[in-house]
Amino acid sequence: MPFICENVECRAVLARGQVRSNREDEGWCFYCPDCKVRNELKDVGVPGGPVELVQPERPNLPHRIIAAARPLEDGRYAAQLRVQRALGMKGTYGVEERWEQLGVFPDAKEAIAHAKSFATDLLEQKA
Repeated sequence: MPFICENVECRAVLARGQVRSNREDEGWCFYCPDCKVRNELKDVGVPGGPVELVQPERPNLPHRIIAAARPLEDGRYAAQLRVQRALGMKGTYGVEERWEQLGVFPDAKEAIAHAKSFATDLLEQKA
């Protein structure tokens, strides 16, 4: 079974030979050779026996959410959202979903907060 970088921007699929495991104060891990992010590993070997490392399963898939505020000519902001859903298979994403205008807001922060809230609701509905 390969290891997968859990950095949502990377998601590299790595063969066991590409990964150097490290034991640190926080436990076992590996650093992705592509993006250098720390990824947790878990020892499932028999106590006193050889170390057998696996990557822990996460309860939620790492969807990629990109919320933005596009300035409009009248000084307001359109809330925009892009969502890439992580597939059940590690390392891959499904087709990107886009919303160019989820609403118009007087403030860019409000527009981004609305887009993030929309994404959260959307992902909870389909979980």
